[in-house]
Amino acid sequence: MNKKMVTIIAALAMCTAMAGCTGNDTASSSKAETTTTTTAAAESAAPAESTDDSTPANVGTTDYDVDGDFRAFEQMKDKYEGNYLANLTGQMSNNGTKYTICIKDGKAYQALTVQGMKSYTVCPGDGKLYNISEGTTTYSIEDDDGNQWKSADILFGATLDFDHAYIDTTTNVVQEYYKLDSSVSGGEGQIVYGFDGATYDLKQVVLLPEGADESSAVYFAVDSIGEADDSLLAVPDLSAYTKE
Repeated sequence: MNKKMVTIIAALAMCTAMAGCTGNDTASSSKAETTTTTTAAAESAAPAESTDDSTPANVGTTDYDVDGDFRAFEQMKDKYEGNYLANLTGQMSNNGTKYTICIKDGKAYQALTVQGMKSYTVCPGDGKLYNISEGTTTYSIEDDDGNQWKSADILFGATLDFDHAYIDTTTNVVQEYYKLDSSVSGGEGQIVYGFDGATYDLKQVVLLPEGADESSAVYFAVDSIGEADDSLLAVPDLSAYTKE
């Protein structure tokens, strides 16, 4: 399997190893309370967007009904599934790592920047995966079985049924919990989406393996999300790179 286009799998593997998890039974109601606390803690630990707010306690209210039919994820899915460009920043144990993910029509681009060093993978839909490192000016080519782009699709690729929702009243963030598709993610667990309670814009994504706690879950702040950029989905000029 491609060593770079595995955002969901790699993130889950990392936090499972940190937690010493082995994949237990489906979460109970007490586990749901634990994961709710986990995401709330992550939200409060995330970098503040502004230091100029003179009334930090007034974070707004939301009309979201945790027991209702409306789901912010479904609204986002209708708008962006299969066609989006997202920029994420790792938080907590993944702090500072930059991710760029572009998905469209079964094609994918995923870039990872760690301490200024960028590597990325392009899945252009030609049956190949192109792994490129700007730091070492090298590249490799692997076969694509046609489903590798799903592993890069961190927003939708491994999301299954809705589990429960929670409103963090201290931040006015609506947190929706969904089960993960282990056939894509490589492990059991949940994916948690944090939405602004007023606008329902996506603010945070948390990958929470079965049995993990707040110290071992993987957190991403969502810097931006919009329509896919076709230019990222084409194989770049590799004439200055060395093939491995």
